[in-house]
Amino acid sequence: MLKDLWTPAGVNYQGIAPAARSKETGLVIELCTFEFKYTDQFGVVHRTKAIVVRDSSMSEAYVEDLAAQSYESFLIECKQKYTKRPPNVAERKEIGKAIEDFRKSAVKRRESTNNKIYY
Repeated sequence: MLKDLWTPAGVNYQGIAPAARSKETGLVIELCTFEFKYTDQFGVVHRTKAIVVRDSSMSEAYVEDLAAQSYESFLIECKQKYTKRPPNVAERKEIGKAIEDFRKSAVKRRESTNNKIYY
């Protein structure tokens, strides 16, 4: 049973819950729940939960390492979220055409009695 796990800043250890018993080894399989929180440079708070599956033979250090690796992946994902380049002029024109086509078809669907355009 895991009581106090070391976690990096931004990670909150929620606790552990028994899930099942392994048929092969007979050991208890447990779910360790972690909550990740990160505030980016724009002040947006990103949150997610991660669950580490462990059995009784795994050490606390191994579970801590898995949680830290998950948190690193979460941080990379959050930091890369805003690194997309803005669309250039040609791409904006394509996007505008697609939006205009969608709006025209939406108007046709609304005018239809059964919300379909084609039969």
